[in-house]
Amino acid sequence: MPTASDDAATTTTEVKRVGQRWRRVLVVILAVLSCVSILASTVGVWAHRTLLNTNSWVNAVAPLASNPAITGAVSKELTTELLQLINAQQLAEQALPDQAKFLAAPLTEGVGQFVQRTVDELLKTPQFQQFWVAANRRVHPIVVKVLRGDTKVVLTTDGNVQLNLLPLIANALTFVQGKAPGLLGGATTIPDISFDTSVDQARSQLSKALGRSLPENFGVITVFQSDKLKAAQDAVSLFDKLIVGLLVVTALLVIATIALAIDRRRIIIGLSLGTVFALAIATVVIGAIKSQVLDLISDPESRLAAKDTVAALVSRLHLLTDALIAIGLAIALIAFLTGGSRLAVGIRDGAARLARYLAGKVDSQGAPAAMVWVQAHATELRWGGLIVGFGLLLLLVNGWWGLFLTLLLVGLFEAAVAYAAARARDTASVSPGAG
Repeated sequence: MPTASDDAATTTTEVKRVGQRWRRVLVVILAVLSCVSILASTVGVWAHRTLLNTNSWVNAVAPLASNPAITGAVSKELTTELLQLINAQQLAEQALPDQAKFLAAPLTEGVGQFVQRTVDELLKTPQFQQFWVAANRRVHPIVVKVLRGDTKVVLTTDGNVQLNLLPLIANALTFVQGKAPGLLGGATTIPDISFDTSVDQARSQLSKALGRSLPENFGVITVFQSDKLKAAQDAVSLFDKLIVGLLVVTALLVIATIALAIDRRRIIIGLSLGTVFALAIATVVIGAIKSQVLDLISDPESRLAAKDTVAALVSRLHLLTDALIAIGLAIALIAFLTGGSRLAVGIRDGAARLARYLAGKVDSQGAPAAMVWVQAHATELRWGGLIVGFGLLLLLVNGWWGLFLTLLLVGLFEAAVAYAAARARDTASVSPGAG
């Protein structure tokens, strides 16, 4: 007959079983939240660093200076600004006799086409590449400071934050004047305008050089309007706080998930694979959202420019997600292979037997067969490593990181071959059967 102590033990066991069940449920919930939080933190950190860090922003957009879609959009805007300075119709009417006044309209159109071609040529020169990088490096930190509430660092008109294009316009005028000296009328010297020149001063210098008044908003593009600036500042402030909160919450969730797990190895595998799955899904979703947003842009040229700009920015997110996916898969694989499952034990035993076979099988002099083979083929292996490394650099590698990693791998391979060959020689020299 069951005793009171037996009933108490049964009750304790049942309570423990129920507690473990709820603990497993809680761990699963925490694991799901951890994966989602890791995904949100990844996207958030990427967006925060890409959009609000000047070096990251410049590195991302610098290659766009040679992108035809971007230069096409800039050329269109710059040509429009230049044609405000070049009164082509007036020049045509003054140059043509009364009998040929009817040619003024087509001649004016021809001047516009000439300016467009000249601007296109300018945008392919190193000067524009330098301007593009300098403009982004100068404007970006100012915009970020304004978005974070410091409106004293930038010139504003009626509360509007503006981008100064006058240095590029002055450069373009000089370039056009070199192609057609009489096209600018009586202007002989275009003033040297830099980013350090204030907008009002630059506009005054151009007006004096060209002998005509310029519109009040000439040469500037409004980045933020005063009625929308406060909302943008609030959004950036919230974004800054959200990133810090996300990182803290993510760390706490991962720690809590692992700490509460009954089988911590299994939950580490689950977290790793869950994160990989979430990142893979996010990559697909981001691609779909990007396509939907670009479809909202009706102008084909603007859509193409926006597409290439977004692609340049999102490419860094893809690099980050690819790296995290690789890390997640590596962690899951290591956690699995170091576990006690039958498959993991079998894989480890097989690898150990293979290693013992390669390193333990000796020739008549007692040297490991694998090292003897490396010694015999050391020259071919070294040349092969160099050829493969050169091929990677030539065909696949792009950027300083790729160059560094390729050189590192080739160097490690060459060192490993040299080490294996030296060990084979040392083993052969000390073996009992040697000379």
